[in-house]
Amino acid sequence: MKNAAIATALLICFTISSFAADLSSASGTYINKRDKTQFITFYPDATFHLKQRKQPPDVENPFIELSGKYELNGETVKFILQDGGTGTGQLKANAFMDGQGDIWVKQGTDDQGVQRPKRHKYF
Repeated sequence: MKNAAIATALLICFTISSFAADLSSASGTYINKRDKTQFITFYPDATFHLKQRKQPPDVENPFIELSGKYELNGETVKFILQDGGTGTGQLKANAFMDGQGDIWVKQGTDDQGVQRPKRHKYF
């Protein structure tokens, strides 16, 4: 019984460590390749902040800012907004692809070597 408890504790520790490592590698600010005024920041605590142009455009107040939580499963990022809404994207190396197919490049990296994440059929 004692060995089972120790094994369970170790499993939990390894699961938490690998989850935290995934988030720390994803954390950082990604700048929209088409419009440098738009960005998304992934924080290591599984939260994000997005600044994006409104569609359709609004001359007096052109940006919308959103924040919430995110989950990373392989290359798939799931966003959970504060109002309960959700969204998805793809993250690979130093590039993020949003649901509209726009590429966002991690700040401080060379965008010449950006690998475009695979576009899934549900985008």
